[in-house]
Amino acid sequence: MAEQIRTKSVGKHFAKTNTVRLDETPTTLLAFYPEVHDGGVRGNLFRFKKNKDNKWEEIPEEDFRKLQLYEGVHIELNTQAINLLVEAVESRKIIAATGVSSGTHDYLVVPKENAIIVDDKNLREVFQQILAQGHSSEFWKLINENDPDLANTIAAGQFQHMRNAVIEELKRRLGEHHPETAGDDSWQSWIYRHNWLFGANYGKPIEKQKINITGIMPDYLFPTLDSFIDILEIKLPSAPVIVQDGSHSGSWVWSKEANSAIGQAVNYICEMDMHILELEREIERKYGNRYSVLRPRAFILIGQSADWSQEQKEGLRKLNYSLHGIEVLTYTELVMRGQSFVSNPLNMSSLRDSES
Repeated sequence: MAEQIRTKSVGKHFAKTNTVRLDETPTTLLAFYPEVHDGGVRGNLFRFKKNKDNKWEEIPEEDFRKLQLYEGVHIELNTQAINLLVEAVESRKIIAATGVSSGTHDYLVVPKENAIIVDDKNLREVFQQILAQGHSSEFWKLINENDPDLANTIAAGQFQHMRNAVIEELKRRLGEHHPETAGDDSWQSWIYRHNWLFGANYGKPIEKQKINITGIMPDYLFPTLDSFIDILEIKLPSAPVIVQDGSHSGSWVWSKEANSAIGQAVNYICEMDMHILELEREIERKYGNRYSVLRPRAFILIGQSADWSQEQKEGLRKLNYSLHGIEVLTYTELVMRGQSFVSNPLNMSSLRDSES
């Protein structure tokens, strides 16, 4: 088992380390106080006894170096105590060999029988063994301290892996049946948890019920990292988005479901504009952050467009162009946005700048 050792320098190239309990009975204790220096390890043995308050107190004893030639001392060390003493010295020799640093430092020393020789062939096995032995936090701390760039690269890779998993889950969900708003497994709840797919990183959602505002408001407001407010309106992926205009060949109009969602978003934006100062004040009072409710944007997520013709895609683009501060997009487009963000996070920041 790995031993955690803390050193605290008390002089140049000299430090005290953890106390090691060599032998203990209900009333007595033999302890080793090891110290490390650039030349190796040294230390002192002390005996303690329990006092009337059930606390350990040092037994007054003469320093061995002060004894006369005809005087002596006798301290018996059993097998376990000898093993502990040897292990304590050997582990601290490793620290001493690396040089004693000033200040306080924590070390994780692995016993020789668990020692690992790292080469190009067993690198993966080494990492797995470190994790299996429960040293992942110490390993991560070591990487972060010695190679911050590598730590950032690993963290970014894990971050991208997690987001790829979200995209794959979204694809799977599109082939399943989930409610629109009811329950934790609803589309609304799932999208709210993964709202980064829209291309903007949002902070914690602001709940309508927690701010004392009159008028028509969405259940949640989404603060962006640049301190503005967005609205997300979630509809079912099975709902139609646009339909062909029977009276005008080649023209498209909003479906009944999309038109209703757009109308709802318009009402939200108008109400927020009317109460902009009150809304900003209430959000700051409740959440402690200052957000601007100036020109809130609304995203409406509805339907799928994987099998659309080019004419349908152009129809949606024309209809979206006519909206002000509102964008209707399909779940298919959301998957594509997420994939673009994962492959190149800068894509979404440039997208946001172009839409401002």
